[in-house]
Amino acid sequence: MKRNIFEGSSKEHVIFKDEKYLYPEYLPERLPHRDSEINSLVFSLQPVLKGGKPQNVFIAGSTGTGKTATVRYVLNELQEYSDRAKSLYINCFEFNSRHSILSKLSNFLGSAVPRRGTATDEIHSRFVEALRKTSFVPIVVLDEVDQLILKDEGEKLLYDILRAVEMEKSRIGLIMISNDIELTAKLDARVKSSLSEEKIIFSSYSPAQLKDILKERSSFAFAANALAEDVIPLAAAHASKLGGDARVAIEALLKAGRQAEKENSEKVEVRHLKKAFEVADSVSLIKGVKHLIPNEKTLLEIISTSSGIQSGEIFSEFSKKSSGLSERRIRDLLNELEKKNFIVSETVELGNKGKTRKFSSRLPREILVKALKENS
Repeated sequence: MKRNIFEGSSKEHVIFKDEKYLYPEYLPERLPHRDSEINSLVFSLQPVLKGGKPQNVFIAGSTGTGKTATVRYVLNELQEYSDRAKSLYINCFEFNSRHSILSKLSNFLGSAVPRRGTATDEIHSRFVEALRKTSFVPIVVLDEVDQLILKDEGEKLLYDILRAVEMEKSRIGLIMISNDIELTAKLDARVKSSLSEEKIIFSSYSPAQLKDILKERSSFAFAANALAEDVIPLAAAHASKLGGDARVAIEALLKAGRQAEKENSEKVEVRHLKKAFEVADSVSLIKGVKHLIPNEKTLLEIISTSSGIQSGEIFSEFSKKSSGLSERRIRDLLNELEKKNFIVSETVELGNKGKTRKFSSRLPREILVKALKENS
C-alpha cells in the first residue's frame, strides 16, 4: 500500500504555537504605541454616534507604521458599538478609476451595478440616489489613495463624493491612507475646500517600540522558549534601519520560524533570521516601489543604471527627465530613498575638488526596472 507523502512529516521540535499571529492580514486585539493615533481617529468618527457627520481623515506615514491596521481596528470597534455606520475598504492600487470606485460604492449602498456596459455618469447617478436613501453612514476607506489622486479622474471622483454630500445633505466619511504626507496639498482648491480633512501622521516605530510589538506577536505565535534570546532584538534593529517597518520584522520572524521548523531545529536562531532578512528585504523593496512618488522612481531608475553614480551626475540626468526641482530637493529625495533602504551611498574623495557622494541601488537593475514598469 502506497505511503502518503505527508505521513510522518511532523517534526520533533515544535516551533510555532499558532503562526497566524504573524500573517500580514492578522489584526491584533491591541495596537501597541498607537494610542494617540487611535484616539484622533475615534474623535473624528465620534459624531456618527449622535447622528452627525464624521470628519474626513487623511492618514499618512511610512510603510509598516500601522496605518491600515489602526483604521481597521477603529472601524471594527465602531461597528461593534453602533449600527449607525458601515465601512467599505477600497485599495486604490486595485481600484484606481472613477468608474470602478463609483461601481463599488453603488453596490455597497445597495444599488447593484453590472461590471460592464454602464456609463460612468449613470453609475454616478445611481450612487447619489443610493446615498440619499441609505439608512446608515458609510465610512469609505481609500487605501493607497495616491494611486487614485495622481490621476485626473481621481480628483473628479473625490469631487463627486464630496459634492453629493453637500448637495444631498447626506452623511459619508472619507478616510484616505497614503505614504505621502504632502499628498492632499496637491489637490485642486475646490476639492481641498470641500474635503476639509483632519490629518493624522504616523511616525516610524523606534527600535524599543518594534521590540515591544515583536514580543507581543511572538508570545502568541511561537511555542515557549522557541526563540533564541537575540532574535527579537535583532529583528527590531533590522526593521528600524528600514525606517521602522514593523511588517518586515514580523514577516522575517515568520520565515525564520519556518526555516527552523524545516531544519527540525530546537529553536529559531539568529542564522535563521538572517536568511529570512535576505528574502524579506528584497520582497519588501519590490512591493515598496509602488509607494514611491514619481520623482523618487525617476531617481531610482537613474541610480540603477550604474554600480555607483555620483550626485552631480544624478542632478544632470534628472534635469533631462524632469524639471522644477532644486538640487536641495533632489538631495532630500535621495536621503529619503536611502532611509527607505532602496539605495546606499558612500562618500568619495575628489582630491582638490573636495568630496561627493556616490549612490547605488540595493535591487538588481532588471528586477527594479520590472517593478518600476509594473507600478508606473
